[in-house]
Amino acid sequence: MSWSIQQVARVSGVTARTLRYYDEIGLLQPARVGANGYRYYEHAELLRLQEILLLRELGLDLATIGAVVNAQHDPIEALRRYHLRLVEERARLDRLSATVAATIQRLEEGIDMPVEDLFKGFEFSPEYIEREAHRARDTRDQRAVTEMQRITADWGDEEFRSFNAEGAQLESRMLALLRDGVAHDDEAAFEVLDEDLALQRKVWSPDRDGYVRLAEALTEPSEWNAHMVSLDPRLPAYLRDAMLAYANARMQ
Repeated sequence: MSWSIQQVARVSGVTARTLRYYDEIGLLQPARVGANGYRYYEHAELLRLQEILLLRELGLDLATIGAVVNAQHDPIEALRRYHLRLVEERARLDRLSATVAATIQRLEEGIDMPVEDLFKGFEFSPEYIEREAHRARDTRDQRAVTEMQRITADWGDEEFRSFNAEGAQLESRMLALLRDGVAHDDEAAFEVLDEDLALQRKVWSPDRDGYVRLAEALTEPSEWNAHMVSLDPRLPAYLRDAMLAYANARMQ
């Protein structure tokens, strides 16, 4: 049985324009092209499209997706691996959701949430590094992740706990500055960022451009952004502006 490009677009939620683009770049070619120029897909192509969409949901770019799907020889085994990744991701998102919900409840009750509970699901961990490896979109990101993997290869639970505890304290200090009305480019904010940059340099080597990229990402939709918003909706922009000002002042 064959499906036209419009039928595939309707059942998959992928636009016909995107399907044509996937054909142009060799990512997903139709089973055949009719005399009228219409593309037709069969079951094998639909399975490949499912795999492409799964990998896209896991944060891979199209070039990486192409390399992965072209290297697959056993579709069942590949789907088992993706299923495991999705189950793990669901569990992680459940933890994040619970953390954000608990934070909102504490804020509504006027009770400060214990610092050690603020970051459940957000911790720097081997699992976090693995997720970043899958999300790395360019050579710079890949180099940063490779460096993290190398530096933390011999870390145990205690090293990760210590790193996360220090990060939690620094974020709490920035949040306090925001709520006290301290300007984002105040020396007090820069002092916290001095310590934050020193902490980051324990696991990777951010230059000015990398630091600016990290700052800009703080206001983009992400689990980390949602976490900061739950603490204070102003926090992502405040921290971004502070980091950009810091980069301009101290990372020439």
